Amino acid sequence: MTGTGAAVVVKIGGRALEGTHAPAELAAELARPGGVVLVHGGGIEVSAWCARMGIAPAFADGLRVTDAQTLEVVTAVLAGLANSRLVAQLRARGVDAVGLSALDGGLTTLDPHPDAARLGAVGRVRGVDPSLLDTLLAQGRVPVLASIGAIAGELVNLNADDFAAALAPALGARDLVLLSDAPGLLLDGAVVPWLPPGALARTLARPEVRDGMRPKLVAARAALEGGVERVHIASWTGPGTLTRLLAGEGAGTTLIAAAPQAAHG
Repeated sequence: MTGTGAAVVVKIGGRALEGTHAPAELAAELARPGGVVLVHGGGIEVSAWCARMGIAPAFADGLRVTDAQTLEVVTAVLAGLANSRLVAQLRARGVDAVGLSALDGGLTTLDPHPDAARLGAVGRVRGVDPSLLDTLLAQGRVPVLASIGAIAGELVNLNADDFAAALAPALGARDLVLLSDAPGLLLDGAVVPWLPPGALARTLARPEVRDGMRPKLVAARAALEGGVERVHIASWTGPGTLTRLLAGEGAGTTLIAAAPQAAHG
């Protein structure tokens, strides 16, 4: 636990909560000082629905290429099915969850993604107004956010890692947690437990850092540059996962804004 009363931003992606008991395990960890904001992905489910509709999923540098047809599926799955399901699961376990998206309440201001020519209807967060989230957190509620936004009235897809990384500094969070199928950053076949900021550029240049891990590291860099102290990349490992990560005792990879101080004396 951070022990500071600061909010914690947690992004849930991949199959992180597919286990029978995982939603209950998560729900048990959401009552903490400062509150928790959840951002969820849903890429696996989006790809499955695209396949059912005969739409071939496409990716560039780990980001989903979002044409007009894909955008309809992404919006329906993320802002509809995935968000509603997670809110229902949490509320059934006593969590006062509130389902929202990146466009609700003027939460975000977006620009087209710099690589929009390749990626299509994909946005990037330019600004965050956290007032709605601050109000919900002060009421003891848990915002559950889908990564769907809008630019000039037109819907766009957001990478959920990028979205979470923009929210965390705006909320004054010290910790950002990125949960997915990946147990952490894998280099040379092993999970890297700690990654100082000076190593991030070299790590991103390595050929094995690709697919979904690359956007996570880019998002982590943005969060750290925005003032977040620690970014944790990990998978869900059962009861107490979030508590262990925030205490510096969990598995996975932690990226830090400053190198940990060695003990003296």
